[in-house]
Amino acid sequence: QVFFSAAQIEHLKRCFDDMIGITSSSSGVHPSMAKVLLGVFNRVEDIGGDIGREKRRRPGSRTWKDSTENTLFLD
Repeated sequence: QVFFSAAQIEHLKRCFDDMIGITSSSSGVHPSMAKVLLGVFNRVEDIGGDIGREKRRRPGSRTWKDSTENTLFLD
């Protein structure tokens, strides 16, 4: 397992807030900056979607019939 320090988390939050702030500016964003930001946001969306999907996943219920001599004692 990997644990992040509070300073690292705060730094990442500030960086992400800065990226969000740039996208909502009234003057718009330079096309090359927009391309980079879209790549970052798409990647964040992919990872966040995977995490959210995993949190909502329900494992199948275990019954006596689906257990074998190999899986009976794995619970």
